[in-house]
Amino acid sequence: MRKIAIVVVGFSAETVSGSLLRPMNIYRSLKSIRNLTIKYIPVGKFPYFLFYLPLISCPEVRVIIISGVSPWVSAIVTFGGRILKKKVVMDFHGFGWLEASILGSTKWYMKVLTLISEKISYKFSTYVTVASKWLFNMLTYYFGNRRNIYIIENSVPYIFERVVNVLVRAYSDASALRAYVCRKVLRRLGCGDKLLFVAPLPAVFKSNVLAFEELLKVERALGGDVLIVVTGIKGAVGRLRNVVVAGYLSYVDYVALLLSSDGVILPYPSRAICGGARNKVLEAGFCGKPVLSTKTGMMFVKALPSIHYVALERESVIEKLKREDLKEISVKLNELVKEHYSFVRFKHSFLMLLMRVIIET
Repeated sequence: MRKIAIVVVGFSAETVSGSLLRPMNIYRSLKSIRNLTIKYIPVGKFPYFLFYLPLISCPEVRVIIISGVSPWVSAIVTFGGRILKKKVVMDFHGFGWLEASILGSTKWYMKVLTLISEKISYKFSTYVTVASKWLFNMLTYYFGNRRNIYIIENSVPYIFERVVNVLVRAYSDASALRAYVCRKVLRRLGCGDKLLFVAPLPAVFKSNVLAFEELLKVERALGGDVLIVVTGIKGAVGRLRNVVVAGYLSYVDYVALLLSSDGVILPYPSRAICGGARNKVLEAGFCGKPVLSTKTGMMFVKALPSIHYVALERESVIEKLKREDLKEISVKLNELVKEHYSFVRFKHSFLMLLMRVIIET
């Protein structure tokens, strides 16, 4: 077989974020394949991409995979790739125009730019992959049916699995890990004997801001033995008794916090949609942590309330944080995630698509 050169255009790897995790899964899926040369191009802003134009335009590069970058970068790379007669695989995590329209989080001219950019990426790419059946339906409804569109669901991030394995080996004693988190990550004494829940809600997404607002509505009612740590929110939010706003943690510290916690809480309101299964749900399930969430927070995960997660309503949050069956529910979620959302499963799905791309190249 001829040697194949593939370029993955993904989000900048300077910091680990949700936009980076899926393209990194794609990159790691392809990395070990023989007769395959693969290059990851990190794009934070479009000018960064210009530096790599000579690489993309060289004849050896036959396939361009786009994932996790802004819609306008995707549109330009997709259109340019087709002009250069490359096979272009466009990976949609979400539907930015639709999500912005529902959440009202963007000015009208930015919505128009996003809509045009996403339509160009959808129409001009050779192949399209999407993160959920819902996203497949929405894109085909607004942009029309097309050939070569495939559903590849989100999975536990490869990098997350690696960090978890390292921390589990380093801290075989759960109490030692909790002590490290209280002392070094939270810088808060006396949290070792509390029920510790994590709310990973990076403020870069409007849906996470809405979930944080819902969390604050129940904060005063939480008992003194409960502590909720919110990650990804910056700035002053007033004095809170039972909620710690930890800001942006390093990825290792975030994973340590999750491993030492008693569960994850995701109070998303009904309009806080996203394009695929949330990584934070899959990560919690992989670690065997119970998830307390609204139905919206569990979108696109094949999970049932009271079996795989605790259905969250505002008036009963306090009782549900202390339910005795949380361990049983976390075991069920762990089994579900390992069966349906493992990195190995994602890798298999993407390699099956790559075989088709190569055969048709």
